[in-house]
Amino acid sequence: MGSKIAVVFTGGACNLDNITLPENADMILAADSGYHKAAALGIKPHKLVGDFDSLFDGRQAEALPEGMEIYQSPCEKDETDTMLACEIAVEAGAEEILIIGGTGGRADHGLSNILYLENLDRRGIRVLLTDGENRIQVRHDCTVKLPDRKGYFSVFALDTCVVTLTGCKYPLTDAKLERAMPYAVSNEVVGEEAVITLTGYAVIMESKK
Repeated sequence: MGSKIAVVFTGGACNLDNITLPENADMILAADSGYHKAAALGIKPHKLVGDFDSLFDGRQAEALPEGMEIYQSPCEKDETDTMLACEIAVEAGAEEILIIGGTGGRADHGLSNILYLENLDRRGIRVLLTDGENRIQVRHDCTVKLPDRKGYFSVFALDTCVVTLTGCKYPLTDAKLERAMPYAVSNEVVGEEAVITLTGYAVIMESKK
């Protein structure tokens, strides 16, 4: 059997025209106002999670469709709504998570979401975050293949990592990357795919031109 896959819709700007959902998703969750993204795609999430401070905008909870499990949390809490939704997915057995949204709008939430990807990776959860314009993942001690999506890709160290890049415009061999010197930016795939070999933790970001 394959991995159990969860989709989490969350807040932030998002180009829904560029979003492709996995056909074999086992569960779909919405974190607060992420519900509106799901609804715009004609999708009713299985679970609705959050403090709902940005969901209703004056609307009433009764306007929501029936049949969703609702997990309402206090506004004053340690976790963000995105984190809560992902934790619920993990508790339900998810081994892969696609987060939709999570970057545009408030920079603090965007940075929080990216850093939280490391937390999930350390627990063996494969995660991709996308807003339709960017694809972001945190990986460590592995090889990652990026197909040519006609855009750019960048690699940012989380602390320090060693990286080898092939199949790209700016190759590297056993280069030491440090968080405070983020120079491996705006690379481009040459040919069918680029190959990233990592030792240590890094953020891999693909961006459209």
